[in-house]
Amino acid sequence: MTMSKKQAFQIIDYLRNIYELKFDEKKLNIWIDLLSEEGDYKPTLKAAKDYITNGNPYPPKIPNILRKEPKMLKENELDQQTKEHRWRMQNDENYKKKRQQALEAFKQKVAEFNRGDDNA
Repeated sequence: MTMSKKQAFQIIDYLRNIYELKFDEKKLNIWIDLLSEEGDYKPTLKAAKDYITNGNPYPPKIPNILRKEPKMLKENELDQQTKEHRWRMQNDENYKKKRQQALEAFKQKVAEFNRGDDNA
């Protein structure tokens, strides 16, 4: 969730009251722009509160508090072949047995090629 300029100002005001920070107009606008463009409200507010409660006696710099929400991975829809394979692995014993036999045969072939004869 992105941060509005109003929310960025709320965080700055919170920090300003705790650390008695002085902002001129230019510095305030830079902080508001960076927080609102690069940060997300809830994690940044939490980072600001954590910074304070961890006993930091010095005012924070922007990197000390600027945070983004973790990116969520979007799971792609499975294709029909994969869906069928998964279903058969759970419900078809013959299919499952053949897959396990094929896997064992593959492992044996790999073992034949990995005898340790290499000097690498």
